Amino acid sequence: MLKSQILKGTSWLLAGRLVSNLLGLASTLIAARLLMPEDFGLMAIAMSVFGIASAAVELPVGAALVQMKTATKADFDTAWTINVLRGVIVSVLMVLAAWPAAMIVGDDRLILLVAALAAYPLITGLRNSWFEQYIRDMDFRREALLDVVMKVASLAVTVWIAMETRSYWALPAGVVGAALAGTAASYVLRPQLPAFSLASFRKFFGFSIWIGLGSIADSFRDATTTFFLGRLLGNAKLGAFALGSQFGERLELVLYTPMERTLFAAFSSIQEDAARVRAAYLRSIHIGFAIILPVCAGIGLLAPEIIAVALGPNWSLAALVLAFMAPITAVYLIAGLSNALANALGHPRALFKFKLISALMNVPAVALGILSFGLVGALWACAFTAAVWYLFSIHVAARITGLTRRAQVSAIARSAVSGFVMALVVMGVRAAFFSGSDDGLIENLLRAASLAAIGALTYAAAHFALWQVSGRPDGIERALLAFAGRRLRRL
Repeated sequence: MLKSQILKGTSWLLAGRLVSNLLGLASTLIAARLLMPEDFGLMAIAMSVFGIASAAVELPVGAALVQMKTATKADFDTAWTINVLRGVIVSVLMVLAAWPAAMIVGDDRLILLVAALAAYPLITGLRNSWFEQYIRDMDFRREALLDVVMKVASLAVTVWIAMETRSYWALPAGVVGAALAGTAASYVLRPQLPAFSLASFRKFFGFSIWIGLGSIADSFRDATTTFFLGRLLGNAKLGAFALGSQFGERLELVLYTPMERTLFAAFSSIQEDAARVRAAYLRSIHIGFAIILPVCAGIGLLAPEIIAVALGPNWSLAALVLAFMAPITAVYLIAGLSNALANALGHPRALFKFKLISALMNVPAVALGILSFGLVGALWACAFTAAVWYLFSIHVAARITGLTRRAQVSAIARSAVSGFVMALVVMGVRAAFFSGSDDGLIENLLRAASLAAIGALTYAAAHFALWQVSGRPDGIERALLAFAGRRLRRL
């Protein structure tokens, strides 16, 4: 029953995130054709200010509501009240931080831009807390719809203003437009009004404070990278980094978030059964990495063609960023499933310490990387931080479940080796047959299609070969063969 709920919930969220991120990608691509790299760099800094201010008072009450064994009306009312108050505080912090951020970066445009973005936390803080009941019930259809509604609003606003003004103001306008649409839709899809109350504040504070502190560490890590790049390399290179990284963020939203949301709800529902939790976690990282890795690594391998077709010649640096950030994203995503596990089992404190260490290690790594090798050095620093965080995630999962580190690594080993083989083959084919290819649209599309097909076949062949050598253990390969057998019998 649980397996069926996980698959059904993930499918709904995956479908919703796929549609919403295709819309978001369309918005980004259109804006990239109308705006300049410097505009995206400016927006990246403004969003970093939001990230820091937001994390400073982060209390993920939605996650706390889902994790509770029972949730009363007072709990939902308190959750809504906390979010409203938090939205006000974050907005005030952003306004106060606007001028110092502009001074640090040396661009006065940030003052008004950050002030305008301060509307975002105010609006999202009003979102209907009763909407989380759908997640508690593992009914993810409405959340998928909410994602699509927000992206449609963002696309419409961003494209309209970008076409009318050719100004960076299209980017914050799209963010605020999405917030308005999402908050309104949360009441339409769940017509149940919360009330102002702090009766259950203690229940939320103990659970949420550690998740909030972990979010501060994550935001600090991302913000230091953004500010170092902007200050040392300029807004143009920061814009290329931001836009190239956005493709990685899209992968996270499409591939990871649906799985993380459903697994968090699933782990919460079986938190008293340690054996089931261990089995479910191993299966989730095995299947998750088998799907996430080839997609992320494949996009990294095809970065030159993707950027050339999608963004044009003004964004060549973004291809370099994407080539690094896509596979780095795969490492972060598989490591991130330990978040769902630790939070669902009531151990957010165990994650915070390692997130803090990872964030603090990132600061000198990025600074040294930029000063020594520029943008490439920053990308290698990001790869280093991702690897460290993966090692920490293994340790956290071992501590809270009793799973051995060897069992966790073994669960993803076949996928890791297959991905490495795929990368070697694709790079070899590119060097042998496509090194002198033209940069026209048709040539790029054909080259990308050819390399993608070769990569996919190589990955699948390597995966099944390793499975055979390993004695055909239970795993995604057996599940795929069983599925294919059932489909053939129906024909």
